Amino acid sequence: MKATYQLFFFCIFLLTTGCNNERKQTDINDEELEELAVARGDMISQVTQMALASKLKEVVQEEGIAEALKFCNVNAYPIVDSLEEVYNTQVKRASSRTRNPGDKPNKMEGEIIEEYSRDLAEGNTPGVKIILDDDKAHYFKPIILSAELCLKCHGQVGSDVLDENYKIIKELYPDDNATGHKLGDLRGIWSISFDKDDLSQD
Repeated sequence: MKATYQLFFFCIFLLTTGCNNERKQTDINDEELEELAVARGDMISQVTQMALASKLKEVVQEEGIAEALKFCNVNAYPIVDSLEEVYNTQVKRASSRTRNPGDKPNKMEGEIIEEYSRDLAEGNTPGVKIILDDDKAHYFKPIILSAELCLKCHGQVGSDVLDENYKIIKELYPDDNATGHKLGDLRGIWSISFDKDDLSQD
């Protein structure tokens, strides 16, 4: 299964980067690095979200929410891992209200989540942020709950999330803290880290 995802994403990688190989430059400034990180981060987050959402929707339509929960439990990480290998980067979905413990934010991610939460509370729309350190470019993008389907697994228990489905959630994720959301809430962030040297070769 993982090999299938890798092949799919590798084909997309070839299509999206094959026309950009003429520019080979290692001596670029921070502003250019940030632009490259935004472009590559947008592409990776969009491709990953598309792959997860399309497959999830298919499972929901064919087998229902209960099976979709099991699908996410088994397949979400392999899809993300495949992106990491194809693009030679670190890809993560982080949240302060985790379902999977592996999505717990590190210090930098936690600060970004707090900043995005303040933006939303003040009526502002949070956008992509780039943080550069000595050898990495860190890309962050908010994940906003924007579809009714999301509430079937992350909404109010007993209304949006049926009791029988919540039982499955607790069986798969005993420490789940990812329900009680409403549309427009911050579900988490995309956190993607690039080596500066890799970006400078784009």
